[in-house]
Amino acid sequence: MSETSLLVGPFNRVEGDLEIRLDIAGGSVTRAEANSPLFRGFERILLGKSPEDALTITPRICGICSISQSMAAALALADLAGAGMPPEAMRAAAILHGVENLCDHLSHFYLFFMPDFARPAYAGQDWHEDMAERFTAAEGSGLRAALEARARLFHIVGLLGGKWPHTLAIQPGGVTRAPTLRDRIRMQADLAPGRVEAAGAGALAPRASNATEEGRRENRRVEVVIGFD
Repeated sequence: MSETSLLVGPFNRVEGDLEIRLDIAGGSVTRAEANSPLFRGFERILLGKSPEDALTITPRICGICSISQSMAAALALADLAGAGMPPEAMRAAAILHGVENLCDHLSHFYLFFMPDFARPAYAGQDWHEDMAERFTAAEGSGLRAALEARARLFHIVGLLGGKWPHTLAIQPGGVTRAPTLRDRIRMQADLAPGRVEAAGAGALAPRASNATEEGRRENRRVEVVIGFD
């Protein structure tokens, strides 16, 4: 059985560098490692600072997922103080976090991942024409709809967090602003029924035969369409 190791990187699309190492034996991956080799020093920056400064400094780890870092810092400080967020505050923080996470998926899919498949290097593939039409950087037909959807979703972050990125709305003891009835109505309008749809097809709508691995791989698909009128 042949064995080999593959090291790919560094990737530096957003924050820092990333390396991927794969150990391959018999045509299968036996071990996979992700390594971030760029030292950014946030741990050193926080030394000697007031604990509350973590709420301002930590979110700067990333300008795309800053609420994830803010949430982590707030919960760490709450744990240190032996405190906890009231249930309603935790729900508001979870909405902030969840909306940003959904928007991050749109950013990753449309801006960082799929444009690679629209490159001329893949022109010989039978799927390339569709990929190029939809995902070509700055030109693809899907980009405008994705950015509009992302902006509409971030309206919810604006209501609850005041700004994005690097909101200070999530604190160890809760959130800085309780959602009002008006906020709830506006959020419901942003996520009105019919704007987000989910459907499972399974064996009802196969694209290929399940008799082959290639066919089964084609049938194991998830299609996400988010649109705003």
